[in-house]
Amino acid sequence: MAEVFTSYSVDNDNSFKAALKRAAQVTQDLRIPFGLILADFYRSQQAIFKLQSPGLYPDFKNGGPNSKYALRKQRDVGFKYPLLVRKGALAASLLGPKNPGSISNIDRLSMYFGTDIPYAIYHQSDKPRHKIPQRKVLFIGPEAPRFANSEQQGRLQRWNNILNDFVLKKLKQEFPK
Repeated sequence: MAEVFTSYSVDNDNSFKAALKRAAQVTQDLRIPFGLILADFYRSQQAIFKLQSPGLYPDFKNGGPNSKYALRKQRDVGFKYPLLVRKGALAASLLGPKNPGSISNIDRLSMYFGTDIPYAIYHQSDKPRHKIPQRKVLFIGPEAPRFANSEQQGRLQRWNNILNDFVLKKLKQEFPK
């Protein structure tokens, strides 16, 4: 298995970090909300790999959908869009926890998820490029508005809500009126 190519820490978002801290104080097992967060991640990833246009991504270079690259992709795989799909390995790895290339683990107080598809790093990286254009596939924090649709941009808020709802239910169970 290849190394994880990028990571996000909840420390990047203070409200999410605070929600996790509150949740851990009330319960020592966050597997239920983590499972809901992971399900939300996979559900909201689907929009990226179904695009039938460039969406918010840069289109093909030098001629857009009629560029040499676009026409070669059409000839080789039978379609130009979605941009991030050629063989489907990257898409599969980010659309379900049991799919080839998917990385996901949920423990009582921690979770991680992503992909081990080697070329994903090139799409995600901010470094200058010559062949593979920047088309990020993981949107969690402040980078989301550049390429993500509204569903991906709203992840942190939804995930905060999942944790807060879980904590409130646990508090009500522990301290009924």
